[in-house]
Parts: sequence; structure tokens; C-alpha cells
Amino acid sequence: MIPILYENNETAFASNGLGRLRDCITCEVTEERNGIYECDFSYPVDGANFDLIQCGRIIAVRHDDSDDVQPFDIVSYTKPINGVVSFHAVHISYRQRGFVVYGKNINTLADAFTLLKSSATPTNPFTYEADFTSTAFMAAADGTPRSVRQMLGGVEGSILDTYGGEYEFDRFRVILHKSRGVMRDFTIRYGVNMLDYKEQTDFQETYNAALPYWTGSDGVKNIIVVGNKATATAPTYNGREICAALDLSDKFESKPTKTQLKNAALSFINSKQTTLPQQTINVDFVRLQDLGEYENLKSLLQCKLCDSIEVIFSRYNMRGNFKIVKTVYDVLKGKYKNLELGALSTTLSEALGISQSGDKKNAPDVIYINDDGDVEVNANMIINGSLAINGNTAIFVTDSGTANGWRYRKYSDRTFDAWGTFSVTPSSSTASGNIYYSDSKSVNLPFTAVSDSVFITATVGTQYAWIVNTSAAQTVVSFRIARGTTISTTTALSVRIHAHGEY
Repeated sequence: MIPILYENNETAFASNGLGRLRDCITCEVTEERNGIYECDFSYPVDGANFDLIQCGRIIAVRHDDSDDVQPFDIVSYTKPINGVVSFHAVHISYRQRGFVVYGKNINTLADAFTLLKSSATPTNPFTYEADFTSTAFMAAADGTPRSVRQMLGGVEGSILDTYGGEYEFDRFRVILHKSRGVMRDFTIRYGVNMLDYKEQTDFQETYNAALPYWTGSDGVKNIIVVGNKATATAPTYNGREICAALDLSDKFESKPTKTQLKNAALSFINSKQTTLPQQTINVDFVRLQDLGEYENLKSLLQCKLCDSIEVIFSRYNMRGNFKIVKTVYDVLKGKYKNLELGALSTTLSEALGISQSGDKKNAPDVIYINDDGDVEVNANMIINGSLAINGNTAIFVTDSGTANGWRYRKYSDRTFDAWGTFSVTPSSSTASGNIYYSDSKSVNLPFTAVSDSVFITATVGTQYAWIVNTSAAQTVVSFRIARGTTISTTTALSVRIHAHGEY
């Protein structure tokens, strides 16, 4: 294919745009499973339309054996002495780095995609879809502003980390597949169409057991819950048990049980296939559809990223099905330059989400809850009003934050405290003996509480007034302002409220 150049605001990609880059010397697209998607091309300075090639404009090319054309933003170039300029472009989906979102309490894949689309700044033109549904707490949605691309898979607790799957980026569409690709009726066989073969297998980071744990904090002290060990049925490479510490703090919004931790750890081991070695295979092969007698099989033999194919190499007694995890496609020649099969290399620390710069949860004072539920308190810990030890039960903060003008803390015994300052303007002043009281006012609680469990205390600016608590529904508290003189109905009063109740 001859690459096509477009202006940066093109969305249809159905015309010849600014022109075709007919003098392109090289042009390759590299695509990885849930990874990079980029295009590199070189062009002579005296080539046709060279003066139109600018950073910010779009080059549209094929990226695999289908007729599918994808757009790439030109982002950089290098000008050497020989007059052939090298350009680097990234898939248009990388534009999602320029949209920022933040949100909290995301517990489903559908809600996560809604957040990316409806809450982005500036307006997000991308659409999001998935061929499966999933329910799980998304740790990256913690209220911290992040780019849409980070939320897709660039940070711990992202959509990819939480719900799994394999992405497909199709222009302005983002599709998350449970398992992308199909099993192709295509074999690369030594002595038939295999030109080169290189296999790398590494057993150093395999493990078949994990000791899961969860940490939480009340803002001052940390809490650690250690679950039961999870052991996979599949043996590791030498038959012995190899165990890893597995931090599952981002998988649970509140303190889990030891059984929940074990089940989550088993799911992690199985999904990440930690009992298998890290294996990567690079092959170079003859495309049989390039030979005339195989022209009628062309549609059958077209492979794409994430498809699975069979590889047979009798010299190493190797025969198996492998997923295509990386492709390098030669756009000008219309064929793959390289296929990488197997699994992308992932270190143990990356798989477990451990920061290379140090453990972020290394506070010296912790409440330690072991697998039997017993509580051990660090001897140096100071027990204060926000934390108490009652027998073998620790009462601690499970969540804190801001909402509806309140600051709040939730505790493990299902109680909460909330406080905030609100501007209230009474619309009436009614006398009752020597007391004047206002009409009923309401303030939304930061979350849904147990009905009639909420008690409030408050002060009202410098007006020497007080609050009469009239009701406490599930979502609001209602009150009147009372004082010994007439209450102004034109002046806004600053009301400071403290609420305590159950949730």
C-alpha cells in the first residue's frame, strides 16, 4: 500500500487526503498485544509531497494482511546527512493521553467506560465497548485525575488490570475483548515455510503458590490482613512449591476475609499463568499466499494480532499452538516482516504490581490480622479516639473522603462521622414564646445512611443560634435554626454541622 497523508482533523479517511506518499522508502507498523501501536517510515527530502509531511498530521496505512487502514499521528522525525528523513508516528488512540478523567466508586466495566466517555476533559471523541461484562472494584478510580490512556491500562488498578481482556484499537473505537483473535488454520512448519526460528524460555519467575494480603489505612495507622495460601494444581518447572507474596489491596474496597483473599489469589495465578515459564518465539516464514498456487487460500491464511497458529519444529520436538503477541508489518510490501508468538515478557514484580522504587506500604505502626483473625498490636502504637482494640476486634477507618460539601470517615463497625460548613438562608422566622425558629432546612449526606440513625450537632456563625434536629432520613438531615430574637430571612448563615450515624 502507498501511505496516505491527512490533515490532523480528519476522521473519515475515505479520500486521498493531502496526497499519497509515493516515494516512501520504508514503512513499518509495529503492534503488540495490549502494548505499543506505532508506525515508522522514511522519506527522501526530494520526494513528492515531502513538504506536506509535518508533525501533527496523520499518515494512514494498512497494519496487517487485511484491507483495514488505520491512522497514525506523526509525532517526531530525524534528519540525517543523507537526505532521507525518518518519521515516527503513533496510532490515533494515543490521543487518549490528552484527555483527563477522575472519579470514584467504579465497580463495573460498564461504569468504567462511562467514566472515560462522559467525564473526560476536554470532550472525548473515542467510543468504548466490550464483548463481556465484569464486576469488580477499580482501584485506579480513587479520585486522582489521570489520563484516559492511563485508566485503560497505564497504572495499577486500571481497567485492564481490574477486568482483564485484550484491547483492539480501531480508529476512534476502543474494543476490549475477553479474548481477541481466533484460531487460524495455518501452520508454520520447519522444512515447508519456516525460514528462521528462535525460542527463548525462562523459568526464573514461575511460581505455583501465593500468600495473599490486603492493607488499609485510617490515615495514620496501617492494617494488614493475611489470607490463606493459594496453591495452583499445576506444578512449576521442577515440581516443588514456589510461593510469592501477593498484594491484593487494589482488588477490595473494604477489608476482605481470608477466604476472599485466597480465591482472588487463585484467580490471579490462573489468569496470569504463573506456573508456566516465560516463553517467546520469533519466527520468519514464507507466506504461502505469495505463491501462485496458494492464491485461492489467501483469505484463509490471513493472520492478525492475537490470532493463534500452529508451529511445528521437529528438531526440538516442538509442536503447539501459540498466540501472535507482536507483529511488524511491512506496509510497502504488504506482508509481515516478523511475528512474535507466545507471551510478552513480564517480570514477577510487574505481574505483582510491586514498585521498583520501594514498598509504598512500609509504615512502621500497623495492626496485623493473621489468617486466624487474631489481632496483634505493635507495641509502639498509640491507641487514640479513632482506633480501639476490643478483645480480638479492631475498629478502624475503612474509608475517608469528601462528598456533597462534607468530609467523612467510615469505620469498620459500620458507623461514620461527617462534618462540613454550609450556607443557609432561612425563609421564615416564627415565634414560639420567647423563641424564634426558622423553616425546615435540609442538607444532603455524603452517602446513604441507615434511616433515623443520624444525630447532628452544629453551630451557626456568630448569630448565637442553635440547631434543632428535626429528622435524619437515609440521604439527608433536616433541621431548624432557633434563637432568642428574630431570625433574618435575607442573610445567609454559615452553619457548621457534625453528623454521626450508621451506614
